Amino acid sequence: MNRGEAVRLAEVLREECTRAMAQMRIPRHPKPYFLSYLVRHDEEHRVEAKFGALTMDFHEVRRSCYADVRVGSYRRDQVKSGGLREEINELESNELVRLPIAGSDDGLRFALWRLTEAKFREACDDFLHKRAVELNFRDEHAAIPSFEKRDAIDDVRFGKLPAFDREAAMQLVLKASAALKPLPFVRDAHVRMSAINAVRVFVSSEGTRLVHTKPYRVVELHFWYLSPEGIGFPQTKTWFVTDERELPDVAAVKAEALRLHKRAAALAKAPVLRAFSGPVLLDPKPAGLLIHEAVGHRLEGNRLLSEGEGQTFRDAVGEEIVLPGLSLRDDPTLQRFVGQSLVGAYAYDDEGVPSQSATLIQDGVLAGFLTGRTPLSKRHRSNGHGRAAYHQRPVSRMGVTIVETPHGLSDDELWHLFLAEIQRQNVPYGIRILDAYGGETTTESYDFQAFLGEIDLAARVYPDGRQELVRGVDFVGTPLNAIGGIVAASKRREVDNSWCGAESGYVPVTTIAPALLVEELELQAKPQRPMTPYAYPVPWEAKG
Repeated sequence: MNRGEAVRLAEVLREECTRAMAQMRIPRHPKPYFLSYLVRHDEEHRVEAKFGALTMDFHEVRRSCYADVRVGSYRRDQVKSGGLREEINELESNELVRLPIAGSDDGLRFALWRLTEAKFREACDDFLHKRAVELNFRDEHAAIPSFEKRDAIDDVRFGKLPAFDREAAMQLVLKASAALKPLPFVRDAHVRMSAINAVRVFVSSEGTRLVHTKPYRVVELHFWYLSPEGIGFPQTKTWFVTDERELPDVAAVKAEALRLHKRAAALAKAPVLRAFSGPVLLDPKPAGLLIHEAVGHRLEGNRLLSEGEGQTFRDAVGEEIVLPGLSLRDDPTLQRFVGQSLVGAYAYDDEGVPSQSATLIQDGVLAGFLTGRTPLSKRHRSNGHGRAAYHQRPVSRMGVTIVETPHGLSDDELWHLFLAEIQRQNVPYGIRILDAYGGETTTESYDFQAFLGEIDLAARVYPDGRQELVRGVDFVGTPLNAIGGIVAASKRREVDNSWCGAESGYVPVTTIAPALLVEELELQAKPQRPMTPYAYPVPWEAKG
């Protein structure tokens, strides 16, 4: 898609939006008061190789539309529970979000008409159902408006998207994956490169027109190390960037493969740790995961409007919740940090609001929440964090989450403080978490208010500073205890670009965090089941 095509698409969307608002009516049912279209036009390339053989050569152009049809008024519409509890998978509109990628405007207009018609009927149905529920259950948020009105914005910034060099990508994955063959005990592996050139076009009945672009580039190295005892150790390294100049070359991927293989071999010989509770030092990336899971999701404002949410921090604004001096903000306007591109950055959120920095914790005190256009109060202003993927309703989500403190310690100072904490607690050892690759959290009121971080690499640290790798555990905890136990942070911070899944789908996010020393954190056993040996060797081992 070029600039002219994007502008023409925006014009068709605007014309259909105007037509729908003027003509869309069902007798004795509420009228639409707001309509927006968010079109996601993506061109994706993906190549993958295993042990020097190409296994995937994929190219797709796809275009989808999220149509937000709201009926009633800004004061009161059909959306309930902050938009978190919508059952969308069985709706007719779910099958209509794909739009034509080329051809006549009439085909595009027809697809928009079908989608908008379905969304309008579903909105009317939700509006009536919401009223029916209120016959038996009081709406605690009835005094708060349903949706925030915004002034029109016209911003067309079609940034140049880099072309995908398919041949170079194929050579990278073929050569890098071939280097995995000689590594002992590797029983599966791939090297994959993905490139997405994303175009976003947003129009609304308020008069807003937005066109913007962003490239995403990913190289993933993955292999599965199976120890002689039948224990699997999956190893993954992902380079996720918006600037392809930051991607590794063949030599860098090979070097990383050797490092991970050495790590897996060491882990296979490491003792199993079944459980632990005590002092923990988290390196920057695991620390960022802790903050993301324990705090970040609980500061997403839409959760404060859902009766099904635990709302851990709902009444804590103005209270000290973490170590004084520690602050947390989410700033999607930040495009780069110490030379690295940040995938969680964006110019406008998925509700057409400019992104802005949101202060969440200031000097240890809870200051606010991430918000979209769903009001949390009568004087609500969105801070541009309404985000979604594909056909889900945008809700407040993290973008570029930044942990900072003016009192950060050097790595050496933090290490010695960690050893002092082990000695103070008079425990045999503490745990250092060097790497973690994912996590999850439960925020619903009917479930445990807990989180989990999946550990890739951890070490037992003795009072004298001696370290010993351990395996078989993940870190877990409850949010208030975990963040309340933070006693120190490092000066050094690291970037973690990844994907985050929640009610509104998977969106790219960035966390920038220092290492954190936690007074007490709990570790629990990973689920593990030893495998029986393969019946015969892999081909290149047999030749040897």
